[in-house]
Amino acid sequence: MERAPLESLLVRHLTAELGDAATARRFAAVLMEEALSWRAPTVPVAAVREIAAFTFGNRMLPSGNREPGPVNEALAVVAVRLQAATGARIWAQWEVAEAIGGRVPSDRLVPIYPARAADAEPRYLGTGGVVDAILAREPAGLGTVAVVALRDHAWRCVRICRRRGLDAGMPEGWPMPESYDPDSGQPWTRDRLTYLLHDLHCRALDRRDDMDG
Repeated sequence: MERAPLESLLVRHLTAELGDAATARRFAAVLMEEALSWRAPTVPVAAVREIAAFTFGNRMLPSGNREPGPVNEALAVVAVRLQAATGARIWAQWEVAEAIGGRVPSDRLVPIYPARAADAEPRYLGTGGVVDAILAREPAGLGTVAVVALRDHAWRCVRICRRRGLDAGMPEGWPMPESYDPDSGQPWTRDRLTYLLHDLHCRALDRRDDMDG
């Protein structure tokens, strides 16, 4: 269904449910973006100057240590291929960076690690935190940024990059990994429906915070 007819149906439905046409129109517009959009905007590969690779889950070892796991290994494969095609520098969340290893020149890979708590445990590093860490190192800007992320995570990755001022998008014509790891150390990344609900939660919080601001 085209966007306009679907949004009109949502407005009609929400007006009946809420009894408030003005709020229904605003809420329908939010739902179209935050709940019903999953195909991320793209950028031409020829324009790419930097790559931002975002982790998805990990594997917990019996020792309590973490390793990348199969999804991040698949993301690393895409990042390495894209780097070879563009010569761009890769900014990679640490699980993807570790999976990349020595497959790209050291000056073309910038790992992004989480901060450590007082007990030396890594603090959770979310998608926005990765972008903030990149911008802290390159505050003047990066040029066009190709995002590498699990397909279902990609829309939010691009949106966060753009909200922070980056010219970012998925590399046009490059499919992203879609499979989930049922043994992931992060429960919300083990299956698709659970993750989609998690992503909706994150989007809703972002939107609420923007409205509060």
